[in-house]
Amino acid sequence: MLQLGKIIATFREVLMAKCYYPGCESHANSKEHIPPKSFFPDSKKTNLMTVKSCKLHNNEKTKNDLYALINICTNCIVEKKDDAVEVFETRVKPQLMHNNEALFKKVFSNLTKERYGYRFKVDRERLDSFFNCLTHGILYNKTKKKINPENYFLSHLYMNLDERNEDGSIHDEATRTKMFWAENFLGNSSIADILEFKTKSKNGYSEDVYKVKIIGADFLEAIKSDDLTSSITVIHEFYGHFVVVSLLTRVTAFENSFAHFEVKSI
Repeated sequence: MLQLGKIIATFREVLMAKCYYPGCESHANSKEHIPPKSFFPDSKKTNLMTVKSCKLHNNEKTKNDLYALINICTNCIVEKKDDAVEVFETRVKPQLMHNNEALFKKVFSNLTKERYGYRFKVDRERLDSFFNCLTHGILYNKTKKKINPENYFLSHLYMNLDERNEDGSIHDEATRTKMFWAENFLGNSSIADILEFKTKSKNGYSEDVYKVKIIGADFLEAIKSDDLTSSITVIHEFYGHFVVVSLLTRVTAFENSFAHFEVKSI
């Protein structure tokens, strides 16, 4: 009878499960890997993180997953990161070369040669879409809570990419913002260590491929309540090289958030 009760409870949980994405009330009919399995070499697919997802926020975003992987890998293989090279050769390159290099021509349509290599314009909207899903997925995986999208503003700093003005010159404000985060919250930062919400990965999970850090001034208190109420920063690192800082700013408490107040003054 106890076993039957457990089966019924599990069945009810599956039927009532909602998608992880904030504002989405669709039924979760699948599991989304965060980040996607395609980012991991075959030898490092153990105990990957997952969240319950609807079709829209899983299968239907596959093209953006691939686009993000292309950009991350092309940035990392320059640094000869072994895992990135393997994923590029086995997952990315075949897609780029398929159908007479159709995807390659589309992604790198504005490729230009410069003194120290090549440069191409990134589709910021597609990258943002990918990192929106990844950031929300990580938060739900770690806290089992969804933010209220009406109370937060989500933005991303792509630490490895140049921010340019329309005339091609370096965007000074964006550069200063990245420098602030690099100096105060990345690497062996004592500030980030104090504010970090520390979680343990499952045995066998490879942080060589993807490592994440969550920080926030009052995040530890916030997760004890029914809703997340603090400003939160999620730092994504791929292949030990490509870093993205995702800023979930609590709109109503922006001026009081220690983890974000410096950005306002830059």
